[in-house]
Amino acid sequence: MELLRSLAARIGVAVFVTLLFVLAVGLPANVQAGPPQLEEPKGGGECIRPEGWMRRNHMDFLKHQRGLTVREGIRVRSESLAKCAECHTSHTRFCDRCHNYVGVAPDCFECHLFPE
Repeated sequence: MELLRSLAARIGVAVFVTLLFVLAVGLPANVQAGPPQLEEPKGGGECIRPEGWMRRNHMDFLKHQRGLTVREGIRVRSESLAKCAECHTSHTRFCDRCHNYVGVAPDCFECHLFPE
């Protein structure tokens, strides 16, 4: 029983110290700020897929399109990166905000030009 009280006291102290640290130092900026505010698309029309689907799957979708274009020579202009850029006109105010928030660094734009 004494061992349990001692263990509970140590855990309680650890939790207390952690809470003090978080209060003193704060949380990382991306946790404090919440999801990034993205620039609204300029085109005014419908996206090629629903918004929720694009948030979850755009990376796989773009990789698939890349495979069709580069490896098989099939270009689908209505589903190209250039088509995305017609409405999502700023790479820094749209793409980068989400990518920075989730901590990914896609290499798409090492080759592809996209409006800044």
